[in-house]
Amino acid sequence: MEYKPDILQLAALRQSKGISLESIAEGTKISCYYLRAIENLDLDKLPAGVYRDNFLKQYARSIDEDLAEELGRKLAIAAKEAADAVMKAATTSGVTRSLKEMLAKGAAFAFLLGTGTSLVSQQTPPAQTSKDPRLSALRDFFERCSCPIAKDSDAFLVAADRHGLDWRMLPSIAYVETTGGKHQKGGNPLGWGSGKIKFGSTRQAIHHVAERLARSPIYAQKDLVGKLRTYNPANKQYAARVMEVMDQLGPKLIASR
Repeated sequence: MEYKPDILQLAALRQSKGISLESIAEGTKISCYYLRAIENLDLDKLPAGVYRDNFLKQYARSIDEDLAEELGRKLAIAAKEAADAVMKAATTSGVTRSLKEMLAKGAAFAFLLGTGTSLVSQQTPPAQTSKDPRLSALRDFFERCSCPIAKDSDAFLVAADRHGLDWRMLPSIAYVETTGGKHQKGGNPLGWGSGKIKFGSTRQAIHHVAERLARSPIYAQKDLVGKLRTYNPANKQYAARVMEVMDQLGPKLIASR
């Protein structure tokens, strides 16, 4: 799905003025990784609190000094909505779409006119049965490594099947990011948002990340390697490391549903 940040057309505005991301990064000392997150409205990737607000203000001033206050205000509102959407994600029966997904479907225009956005939940399919070989393989792997996330093995399969993901990807990300939950903080075993995002539960985190990897415009049209490189663009070896763990779990088609 093609996505354009209709809320502000940030990239188009910047490019129309002949301003590069690199020049903004040089002037503000904000990495291009965070600047791209701002332009893509992938605001849950930004640091929280005053750091996030400062990034948004500096970006706005770099784009257009005359519009800086208004741009900064709208970005700050969008960032708060994105953070609220993460925290309000369903904890029992579904996954809440994030603000960015709403914008991708046209809610940006309504936002600019002052209307609110809505939250959409999805029904959770039945859990995998104990006869599923994937479940046994996943639990065995996590238990061998003494990973606390072993108890949530079924959630990985439910999320993968719902969103059409390779069943090994999310567990492998969790292992690389937090050693299977050993070093997680705030119910975030997958290191989402540089590990700064907090979730109500591990299962909520699993379903949220799965939904983003499958539906978010910056991930949806990419293959496995592309998704992993986008997930952690700062580490050139990240995709290879995750896929090494995937190989340890087993082949992609170890079992059907």
